[in-house]
Amino acid sequence: MREFRRKQRIIKRIMNALVIVTAILLLFLIGAEPIILKDAGRGTAYAIHYVSEILVVASLVLVLYYYSKYGKSDAFLTSVEYELSDCGYYLTKRTENTVDEYYTAIKNDVINNAFAVSENLELTELDFALRGVKHKEFVYIVKTDELDKNDVIAHLDSVIYDLTAVLMKHAGNAVLIFVCDKADDGAVSLSKSITSMGRKDKLKIALAIAEVSTSRVYFLGNNQTKNQQMIADFVMNTDVPIDDSLKGERLPFQDELEEHMKDFDINEYRRGNFFAH
Repeated sequence: MREFRRKQRIIKRIMNALVIVTAILLLFLIGAEPIILKDAGRGTAYAIHYVSEILVVASLVLVLYYYSKYGKSDAFLTSVEYELSDCGYYLTKRTENTVDEYYTAIKNDVINNAFAVSENLELTELDFALRGVKHKEFVYIVKTDELDKNDVIAHLDSVIYDLTAVLMKHAGNAVLIFVCDKADDGAVSLSKSITSMGRKDKLKIALAIAEVSTSRVYFLGNNQTKNQQMIADFVMNTDVPIDDSLKGERLPFQDELEEHMKDFDINEYRRGNFFAH
C-alpha cells in the first residue's frame, strides 16, 4: 500500500503542477495575445497557441488517468491510514462500572442533546437497547456482556437496513455503540472501520465499543468528524481533540492490518475482491 500511495502522490503532484502551468499560460494568452501579435508576429502567437493546446490535452489526459486509477481507492486507503495511525484504544472519563449504569449515562446524555429516543427495539430480529434520531444524526446502542466479531457485523447490517430502508436516510452521521463487559479481539479489530454509503459517501456509520471492565473505548478517534465528536461526547464524556492522557498504546490488530495492506492490489480492489477487514 505504501508504494502504491507513493506513486499516487507523485502523479498527483505532477497533475497539479501541469494544471496550474496550463491555467497560467491560458490566462497569459488571454491578456497578452494582442501584444504578442504586434511585437513577436503571428508565427510566435501560433506557436504559443499550439503549446497551450498540447498542455490542455495533456492535463485532461492526466486528470482522467488519475481519477480513473486512484479515484475510487483514495477514500478507502485514506480510511485505512487513519486506522493505522490511531492509537489502539482510548480511556473513558466515565466512572460507571457496570454495563447498565454505563448505558444509562449515555442514554441520559443522548436525551439531553434533544435526540428522539426509542428503547428496547428489535431491528431485523436483533435487539437494540436504544435508537436516537436528531435531524441527520443517529445513535444506536447495543448492550451485551460479551461482544464478538459476528455480533458487530450483524448489528451493523441491521443499522444499515434501518437507516436506508426504514428511515430512508441517504445522508448523515450515525454511530453504533456497543456497551459490553468484555470485547474479543475480533470485535476490537473492526472498531475503527467506518462504513460510508450513499451518493458521494454522505452517510457515514462509525463504531464504538465501550468495554466497561477495562474503561477502554475502541473507535477511530484521530479523524475529526461529526462521528468522532458524537462518540467522544456520549461514550467517553470528553471533548475533542481528545487529550493525550486518554490515549492507549497501539494494538496487535493494527499491525496485522498493516501487514495485510502490503498485499493491496488495485485491480483486485476494483473487482470487489480486496477488503481491509
